[in-house]
Amino acid sequence: MDPAEATMISDMIPTGFHGVELAELTYGEDVLIIGIGPVGLMSVAGSAFRGAGRILAVGTRPNCVALTKEYGSTDIISYKDGSIDKQVMELTNGKGVDKVIVAGGNVDTFMEAVKSVKPGGVISNVNYLGSGEYVRISREDWGVGMGHVRITGGLMPADLIKPVVTISYND
Repeated sequence: MDPAEATMISDMIPTGFHGVELAELTYGEDVLIIGIGPVGLMSVAGSAFRGAGRILAVGTRPNCVALTKEYGSTDIISYKDGSIDKQVMELTNGKGVDKVIVAGGNVDTFMEAVKSVKPGGVISNVNYLGSGEYVRISREDWGVGMGHVRITGGLMPADLIKPVVTISYND
């Protein structure tokens, strides 16, 4: 394997899968994945592995849209076609999704995530928010803090990478 490709594996795959784990996605749940760059694509794949009921993916790059369909997304949302949350509500008949994985976007993306998730849902962030002073979340859309929506995020812990093959030497 090309060393450059191998290096990408150690970042993209585990980080995308970590987003799925942070969201605590379980079989049959609907998930929205915001951003379908390399990490978002792996969040789509990880969601499919976990048995997600419906996988809604947000992005516009044609090559990423094609890949996300191959990896298991059921619906594609283009942020160029209007607000993400309105498109999610239209696709889910006003119900929203159980989980959201933020793998792209900016500090305003959380407003869309909060408006898209059902009460009792989880928003998982594996996106680096490199600019902006605040992450904006509407108090009302968040159920004035009483909507039982949990927001979590973080770097993928290094101990999550387990060896595929264990080699032992017997003397």
